[in-house]
Amino acid sequence: MAADAPKISPADVAAGLMSVKIDGMQDLPITGLKMVKTGEQIVFMSSNGRFALYGGKLLDVWTQQEIKDLPDIDRIARRIDLSRMKLNIDDLGPVTVGRGKDSVLIFIDPRCPYCGKVMKDLQALQDHYTFKLVMVPILGQESQNIVVQLACQQASKDQKVQDSVRQRLLKQDYAGLPTDNPASCNKEPLQRAIVTAKLFGLPGVPFLIAPDGRTHSGAPESLTDWLENKPAVVQAPAKTDKTEKKP
Repeated sequence: MAADAPKISPADVAAGLMSVKIDGMQDLPITGLKMVKTGEQIVFMSSNGRFALYGGKLLDVWTQQEIKDLPDIDRIARRIDLSRMKLNIDDLGPVTVGRGKDSVLIFIDPRCPYCGKVMKDLQALQDHYTFKLVMVPILGQESQNIVVQLACQQASKDQKVQDSVRQRLLKQDYAGLPTDNPASCNKEPLQRAIVTAKLFGLPGVPFLIAPDGRTHSGAPESLTDWLENKPAVVQAPAKTDKTEKKP
């Protein structure tokens, strides 16, 4: 009688994949999939390193969970569970708004009008949520200058300076900001923010991650309803008078 093969938990496999020495990697003629060689093992991984096909199992490497069935796609794969990731949001230099128990991560560009809508809407929810606004410059050189200036000021230990950054961002008022690169500035949080945005594969901004891991690209019609995971209300078409007029 053959001995049973040793059982390896998905968590152990996922943890191992995050720390292995990669001997080679090649793009496959399949969109978004790579073949990774590590020692004698071959692993197929998504381009951002999140999903791995290993030993017949599909793993979410970020959260160390196995995807076994179709419902897992919505429960795991379509969410970003920050609580399971080794990612400290404060390392990204966020601007914090609110004092609620549940935390909401939002990637924004300071000049984005849809980001402005979200920042306006969230101000009524400050008692219920803590919003972490992470700046990423995606709208060109002017955005890049604003993000650098605000990020450098945000790194200040002076609370008044941090409050000024928050107000500028919420009002999208950047008048008077210098245009020259700051002489002394720790840009590491900004660099981490940009890398994280690429890792998450942001399709655009604003990009929101709810406390339960649900994501949303763009400004929700109702931020409150989206955060509470309420179904979108579909408006019924207006009634029209179809009575034909006789000549």
